[in-house]
Amino acid sequence: MKKRNLIVEAIACAVVIFLFLAPLCRLVLMSFTQGSGFGAANYAKLFQEPRTLRAIGNTIVIALAATVLSTVLGTLFAFLIAYLNIKRKKLLELLVLAPFIIPSYVITISWTSTFSRNGVMNRLMHLFHLPAVNLYSIGGIIFILGICNIPLVYLTTVNMLRKIPRDLEWAARASGCSRWGTLLRIDLVQAAPAIIGGSVLAFLACIDNFAVPAFLGIPASVPVLSTYIYEKAIGFGPESFALASALSVVLGIVAVSGSLGISSFARKSKKGDSIRADFSERVFLSRRTRRWVEWGGIAVFSVLDLVPLLTMTAASFQNLYGQRFSLKNLSLENYQFLFTNRGVMNAVSNSLFLSLITCAVCILVGTAAAYAKSHGTGPAVRLLESCASLTYAIPGIVLALSMIFHWSVIPGVYGSIRILIIAYVTRYLILQIKGSSAAMLSIHPSLEEAAHVSGSGRIRMWKKILTPLLFRQTISSSLLIFVSSLTEMTLSSILAAAGTKTIGLSVFNFQQSGDYNIAYAFSVLIVILILCGYTLVQFVCREPSKNRDSAHQRSAGALRPHQSELSHKMEGTIS
Repeated sequence: MKKRNLIVEAIACAVVIFLFLAPLCRLVLMSFTQGSGFGAANYAKLFQEPRTLRAIGNTIVIALAATVLSTVLGTLFAFLIAYLNIKRKKLLELLVLAPFIIPSYVITISWTSTFSRNGVMNRLMHLFHLPAVNLYSIGGIIFILGICNIPLVYLTTVNMLRKIPRDLEWAARASGCSRWGTLLRIDLVQAAPAIIGGSVLAFLACIDNFAVPAFLGIPASVPVLSTYIYEKAIGFGPESFALASALSVVLGIVAVSGSLGISSFARKSKKGDSIRADFSERVFLSRRTRRWVEWGGIAVFSVLDLVPLLTMTAASFQNLYGQRFSLKNLSLENYQFLFTNRGVMNAVSNSLFLSLITCAVCILVGTAAAYAKSHGTGPAVRLLESCASLTYAIPGIVLALSMIFHWSVIPGVYGSIRILIIAYVTRYLILQIKGSSAAMLSIHPSLEEAAHVSGSGRIRMWKKILTPLLFRQTISSSLLIFVSSLTEMTLSSILAAAGTKTIGLSVFNFQQSGDYNIAYAFSVLIVILILCGYTLVQFVCREPSKNRDSAHQRSAGALRPHQSELSHKMEGTIS
């Protein structure tokens, strides 16, 4: 039996290495390939090109500036929602988190529609004798990336702020420190690891993002590393893939180094995981001030989120790009084209198929890995989690290029939808592993012990106990995988073939070809699809209170004393 387990573990480790590590190793090997030999000539040639240095400089400047914008706004609104006695916090938090769900290229298209040549904002700028705003520039890329990454800083900061003990604040106030002085000297200092960790996460997201620089930077000839790799990969010439591989290795090293930095900050803040979050208000404003802060925050994020989406929706009903909005110019031709064009319909069906298959595979594999991890099994699960974290940490354009080198030698994979399924699963599997691991904490080991004592086998135990208890939390954690797979653009821009184009790639092609109004209409449909998916998941995961109480009585009646402790552990794991 022991020998059989060792063989199974060895096979599992080999499969993980083949699917996750081998493509990256092939990429690194390709970066040192020159002609019939090996060497560092590709790196030397790249760093001698002025465009390479320009792309590196643009990447650093854009990522740093966008990170500062995300950090300031994310931290500010985390303080407002965590501590202030303002009302309508759910609405404000929904507006803050909206860029986390809506794809970055949809946000980019919505803002370009707002600041188009005859757009609403530029016409207002003209009325006030101010220069027109051009988003097709470094400043435009910084602005859009800053907006897109606000939720990353907010989510890491608001949880830490709620776990700061009030005893520290009371001690500071008793020592004569003012309310705002306490916020700066106590709360801000205690939350610093989370703020810095969120900032590093936002910085990596800026480096990884391909959509925003592609939509705004390529037309304006503003190269960054992600778009520069794309240009090299799709370019012609015997050295194009080798040079793209060398650039990918450089970008991958930067991303992995940043991920290690995040891990160090996470370890520093791990001591607060066992502290229960305090959702009560700590700063009480006067009625007038509270209203100004409350409606000011809603107004800011309404402008950042809703106004561009409404402008994009209005522009999607126009026939010509840049046409002034008028009821006489309204038309459904763009939507009619989308619903009658075979290529668009194929792209939608491909994306829906990919997202559903990716979710199904990730749920099965991720939940099985989480179960094995909770029971302390062999090294295969630990290797899977580490490799899945690596493929999620590296930029998508790097992973796509590594998939080409690895799977092009295997017949029937490259150029088909199979390579997209493999790429999506390896990209998003870690999200399901983390989500299912958190769900496993809600199941007490005594339930499994009782099933074994009663004579139930492993299949019956999963069917009667584990699956009903894990279903809702597992489906909820797969929502991010579904949305990310449905709207993905980076991997498909490199891996998709003529018959396997996806939604994101189709929007990119429409925008690059100058069909802006069709791209606007397609983006509106994407937002509707995301809202429908979110609503469906919420409906499936909803459980009536009567059924929930009866379920607890049937399966976990003896575990009520442990429920609060388990929920606290879940909160610490999720955060």
